[in-house]
Amino acid sequence: MQPFLFLLSSPSNFPMLNLFKKKNAEIKVIDKIWMTQEGKWNAFADLAKKDPGTFFIAWFDETRQQLENIFTAKNLSLQIIIAARECSNHQLIDKPVIFIEHYPLRSKEQLLFDSLHRKEVMIYSALDEPLFTRFGGEKIIQMMKQLGMKDTESIENSLVSNAIRNAQEKIEKKVLLDQTARSQDDWLSKNFPS
Repeated sequence: MQPFLFLLSSPSNFPMLNLFKKKNAEIKVIDKIWMTQEGKWNAFADLAKKDPGTFFIAWFDETRQQLENIFTAKNLSLQIIIAARECSNHQLIDKPVIFIEHYPLRSKEQLLFDSLHRKEVMIYSALDEPLFTRFGGEKIIQMMKQLGMKDTESIENSLVSNAIRNAQEKIEKKVLLDQTARSQDDWLSKNFPS
């Protein structure tokens, strides 16, 4: 290769060329957190009644089944509950979407969020879920109770969102292979044993 062509072939030799490169903006994650899963399940049922066009996405089959059981008991449509591995942008375009749990690996979440072309996503969680109990969720529950919060109330707080992100990053550093699982607890047992 001639020296001039080599210089042109390497963008690092011309920093100005990087100005036109499209940067992937990180999708904004809004965490809405309940003390208990029961409080979270009730919030899903209430939301499905108020806005039947909202879709609920589950990362794990067991979580999806739990929500389907609750919706069945309350005579709500099961068509709006989708497994993460089955959802597509075409199916969800211009529709409100709520993730009903976090996936333990942040990179896997981001890949799906990117594929759905969302600028932001809403994730509902509960502090008694396995991902939180492994990283001190009970301390936050005690604090919320001391503040007089009820199971039916949720919080949105950047400190909690950052704690979730930090937990996911800790897990990601130690996980070599993402083994599939039926539940969040099963996934953590297989991939991130304590």
